[in-house]
Amino acid sequence: MFNSTKPFNPETMAILLILKIFLAFSIVLENGLIIMAFVVDKNLRLRNNYFFLNLAIADFFVGAICIPLYIPYESKSEWNLGNELCIFWLVIDYLLCTTSVYSIVLISYDRYQLVCNAISYRTKQTSIPTTVTYMVAAWVLAFLVHGPAILTKSSKENGGTECKNQLRFNYCYIIITSILEFLVPTILLTYFNCRIYWSLHRRRRVRGKPVPTPNIPSPVQGNSVTCAFVSKMCLPKLDEDVPSSSVKKIRKKSLFACLKTRVEDKTTSVELSSLSASRSGSVDLTVQRRKLIKDRKVARSLAIILGAFVICWAPYILFTIIRSFQKNDKIDPWYTFTFWLQWLNSFLNPFLYPLCHKKFRNALMKLFCKEKLTASSQTSLSTS
Repeated sequence: MFNSTKPFNPETMAILLILKIFLAFSIVLENGLIIMAFVVDKNLRLRNNYFFLNLAIADFFVGAICIPLYIPYESKSEWNLGNELCIFWLVIDYLLCTTSVYSIVLISYDRYQLVCNAISYRTKQTSIPTTVTYMVAAWVLAFLVHGPAILTKSSKENGGTECKNQLRFNYCYIIITSILEFLVPTILLTYFNCRIYWSLHRRRRVRGKPVPTPNIPSPVQGNSVTCAFVSKMCLPKLDEDVPSSSVKKIRKKSLFACLKTRVEDKTTSVELSSLSASRSGSVDLTVQRRKLIKDRKVARSLAIILGAFVICWAPYILFTIIRSFQKNDKIDPWYTFTFWLQWLNSFLNPFLYPLCHKKFRNALMKLFCKEKLTASSQTSLSTS
């Protein structure tokens, strides 16, 4: 962490202060609504939504703890809240930001399983203990990235006016932590995206192939087993007085009529078989098309996830590595901007993930409509 000074005039500083307060308030409000919707609506308690909840909890405390403690420190250019609170703020800030990143990785992994391993994914939907284990593991790993080093090396400096991590200029520490909290998650997100797009591309190619027609027995075949037997049944019973030439003609006409009926029966059975196969094939194609459209939406959302994460985190990681090599602690408005940019990711996350899903929106609508109905009933009771 670095202390930022005041490179702007008082009017600009006042505008920036208002924007920072608005950012903290928006982060708390957005993520608080998601947590509330998850608690109220039991239909949201599925495996993938637990990962959304984990992300919302981390981002909620970023807006409720990290930013409110940093705003007065940045505006006054000194830390007046004590050494213990300084260490707490450093630990909790790194912990929450890294947990937010790891929660994004868990969400992407879950979406990858949904698209590429749909059958096994459905069987794991009820495995809530495993999901909770993943969530706890994200918090533990996030703490291990920065927590032990901050607890042993961080303190107030320069006569108690600054609160910063003493390892900020140790380039080995910066590179290792940057790999763990940025490079590895970026590689995993890219891998999940590539596998999903490859799966969608392969399924689009399979869709162009014809559907095999099932071998359905003919429903029109009656009790006639062989054509000879049928032809005998079709022949009329003749008297002995009928001439032989007339008998031959009658037998020829009967054979032709029976063969004609047999051919018509076969044609009808083939048409019925093809009709039933086409109907079942059309139903399968409709289901596959809907599943493909749904998976395309998942792929687009994951691509947006990756883009937002890289845009918000890459500048801060890059500036941190450069400053660790230069050992530069001078005024740098651009670094201050990148520092706030990573917190902006906590503001964007609710729009990119839960609020894009129809179930979360419906839960919020039910929540607000319920509150509105309760308020109106109370008003009617008070008036009566």
